[in-house]
Amino acid sequence: MISIKDLFVYPVKSCKGIKVSEVELSPTGFLDDRNWMVIDEAGVFVTQREHPKLALVEPTLTADELILKAPGMQDLAVPRKTCSSQSRDVELFGEKIPAIIAGDEPSSWFSDYLGGHFSFVSRDQRFLRKGGVQYPSRDDAPTSFVDNYGILVVSEASRADLNSRLASGVPMNRFRPNIVIEGVDAYGEDYFARAYVGDVALRFVDVCYRCNMTTIDQDKAEFGHEPLQTLGHYRHSSIGVRFGSYAAVADGIGKRLAAGSRLEIELNF
Repeated sequence: MISIKDLFVYPVKSCKGIKVSEVELSPTGFLDDRNWMVIDEAGVFVTQREHPKLALVEPTLTADELILKAPGMQDLAVPRKTCSSQSRDVELFGEKIPAIIAGDEPSSWFSDYLGGHFSFVSRDQRFLRKGGVQYPSRDDAPTSFVDNYGILVVSEASRADLNSRLASGVPMNRFRPNIVIEGVDAYGEDYFARAYVGDVALRFVDVCYRCNMTTIDQDKAEFGHEPLQTLGHYRHSSIGVRFGSYAAVADGIGKRLAAGSRLEIELNF
C-alpha cells in the first residue's frame, strides 16, 4: 500500500519547513507554501545557496500571523494578510514577477540577520506564475515562489537507497519535500503520472533536478559535498541529478490532504 507518511509546508522560501498533519490545497500546491520570500537590493530572490543561514530561520503559522525565529534574533510576528499595497517586481531565475512588500520590520529583521540590505515580500495572489523556468519544456501548472513546481514528492525508499550508498546518511530535510511517501520501491516516484486521495487528484509534471542546497546541513547551515556527489554517480542525466518528482493539483482545490492517507497511483508507462 502506498501512503502519505509526512507532509511539509515551507512558508518562507529557503527557510525551515513545518511538518503538518494535514494541509489545504490551493491552485499553486499547498496553501501558504513559499508564500513569502527574501529579496536583495536588486529585487533578486535569495536562498540558502547564497545565504545558508536561512536554513536556521524557523517560521510558525498561527491563524493571523507568521512568526519568525532565528538564532540571535528576537521573534518577529508578521501579519499573514499584508496591509501594504506597495508592490514591486521581483526576479526568480531571470523572470520578473509582481510581489507585495510585506513590511519594513521583517525586511529589517532579515537584513540584520543576514548582514546586508534585504526586503521581505509576499506573493501577489492576483498573479499565477508559470513554473519550470529551469526546465527544457515548461508545464502550465501555476506556482508560488518555489523554484519550479508546486508539490515535491519524495519516497522514504529513495532516501534509504541513497543512504545505503553514503558513509553517513542524510535526513529527509536535505530534500525539502512537501509529501513523503512510503510503500513504493526506491525511485518509484519517477514513474508516477497521477495520484488520488478521495476527491484530490495530483498530476505529476516532471522529476526534480537537484542543486547544491542538498549539501547544506539544515541544522548547522554549513555546506558539504554529499549527497549530491554520490547522487551524481548513479542518478545523473543530461539535464541534472534526479531525486524526487514534482506534482501539481489536478483536482481538489480547497480540499485537504492528511498524513496517513492511502494513495492510488497511475504510472506513466
